[in-house]
Amino acid sequence: MALASSEDSAGRLLVVDDEAVPRLIVARAAATLGIASDGAASLAEAVARVQAVAYDVVVLDLGLRDHDGIELLRSLRQAGSDAVLVFVSGFDERVRQAAARLAAALGLRVAGTLGKPLLVERLVALLRALPERTRARNAEDGAEIDPALLEAGIEGDEIVCLFQPKVTLRERRLVGVEVLTRWRSPVLGLVRPDLFIPLAERAGLIDRLTQHVMTQALALFRPWHAERPELTLAINLSPVSLTDLSLPERICNALAESGVPAAALVLEVTEGAVMGDHVAAADILTRLRIRGIKLSIDDFGTGHSSLLSLLHLPFSELKIDQRFVATCLHDPEAPKIIRAIVSLARELGLQLVAEGIETEPVAELLTRLGCPVGQGYLFAPPLSHAVLAGRLRAAAWAEGVA
Repeated sequence: MALASSEDSAGRLLVVDDEAVPRLIVARAAATLGIASDGAASLAEAVARVQAVAYDVVVLDLGLRDHDGIELLRSLRQAGSDAVLVFVSGFDERVRQAAARLAAALGLRVAGTLGKPLLVERLVALLRALPERTRARNAEDGAEIDPALLEAGIEGDEIVCLFQPKVTLRERRLVGVEVLTRWRSPVLGLVRPDLFIPLAERAGLIDRLTQHVMTQALALFRPWHAERPELTLAINLSPVSLTDLSLPERICNALAESGVPAAALVLEVTEGAVMGDHVAAADILTRLRIRGIKLSIDDFGTGHSSLLSLLHLPFSELKIDQRFVATCLHDPEAPKIIRAIVSLARELGLQLVAEGIETEPVAELLTRLGCPVGQGYLFAPPLSHAVLAGRLRAAAWAEGVA
């Protein structure tokens, strides 16, 4: 990560610790990397500093004298800070990881955790490999987009389908693709789905958008499935759509028109999607399953009703949430949770997919934990129809980039 700075240094760091020696150790370690640093000996001093300075890194001791370091997380969030956090504590690893997970849940970035006494070489290693700054998702970003632009975009075929492969982790054999959408607007440029999908939901356009995506994706998928009948096509359903009792008929009509069999279609829903009108959701999903369409529960393990959803609804697949996948190498609890989900899926006879796999070590660990199928940038980013078609013809779909 290239740290931003107003003083031509490699960035600015705040170390929060009520002991002078650890503050000095962190400051000297930062200086070796060209990072300027400030120190805070109390929560009040730290709060004042984060409100006044846009820090690139905050090294935080969880055990301050009269307060705990967790209280500073709220101040960082309220200040809109994009600082990367490094947690330091004499508490055990479970406590440090709990703090890291809380910070992530608050939308803060975490580089890692360190125990005490502090090992300088480990701190320097973390500072050298800070995660890249990413633009924080802002729910208001799409608020000013005119819904008429989106409506025209749907009618004008500006919504395009990309396809991300799902592969077996051992053999790296392609078994399916998930549809991911982009809006190529001549007015706005390339618009992310996390902006235009909520807009479609607010503007009452989500059913038209879903129908457009499904029609386009099925038509593009049909020749692939004709050559490789084992392939499946996954499409995400909005929670808003799970209140429309006519949805099963419309989906079945789209399948009939495309010539793609129902068993090749996987509809992905988040478990939160069934929390609203549970009766309507159960009605719709059960009817879809009766028609032979597969159902996947996305982001499994992140909600409060995961097991109840499995009990009451006819899912055929679980997708392990990428937050468990992303942390499985450095959070000791994550592999235990993944192993439990693998066992649960096996007991219930469900397919299992791990999403968000970006590195080979993560793929290897998931394979050892018993996860059969994976999806992520390690194998391929979302690909255009033309690129994926070319790779299928060359039997080299996983090579190169889109």
